[in-house]
Amino acid sequence: MLEAIARVLKLDDAGLRHALRLAGYHEPAPAGGPDGTDRLAGAIQPVLDSWPTSPAVLLDRHFDLRGWNAAWTALWGAPEFVPGERRNLMWVMAADHRVRAVLRDWEPLAMNVFQHFRAQAGPALAEPRTAEVYRHLDQDAPELRHWWGCHSVAELTVRTVTVEPAGLGPVRLMLSSFHPVDDPTATVLLFTPNGAADRARMSELVEHPLRAVGGAEAERRVG
Repeated sequence: MLEAIARVLKLDDAGLRHALRLAGYHEPAPAGGPDGTDRLAGAIQPVLDSWPTSPAVLLDRHFDLRGWNAAWTALWGAPEFVPGERRNLMWVMAADHRVRAVLRDWEPLAMNVFQHFRAQAGPALAEPRTAEVYRHLDQDAPELRHWWGCHSVAELTVRTVTVEPAGLGPVRLMLSSFHPVDDPTATVLLFTPNGAADRARMSELVEHPLRAVGGAEAERRVG
């Protein structure tokens, strides 16, 4: 019945999957609660660490950051210095000024993150954690309120993004994602350098960070 309604409404594939997930037909909540998520993060961490020049992060069903590698920290800043209640990819993309400074063409990718969250979150959209993230976004990036108030959905498809860390020059990264079999509601985001020059620049950034991220940096990122 839902598929018939989707055809009448001319929903695309992302819209159909979104409707089915909202009805509970796809990706139910993972068993085991937070403990299960912690176990997954521990199991995935060696995978993240195996990509020394490719920034990678593990997201749970609310897009909270549950694991990351040294390349992610070198490029985007250390998530551990972001307050736990704001340690979420949507908050990072919308309110973290370091990301805005480093990522060329920031807005289209940031907006797509919100669309992708709605497309795959299903029941998580109605859960208290999602409401909490949106409250922090309202506080820290009120000018972007239309992003999380919108109902559009889209997939976060493979694409090339360009970052420009200070003093390093542009680096082209291929963004891809996948879902761990143990928990299809979780997502791994991977930014792979496009070529040898991009890998060399990422290696330089990881081995010789251009600036440390500490408590003062955390305050600037939240502020």
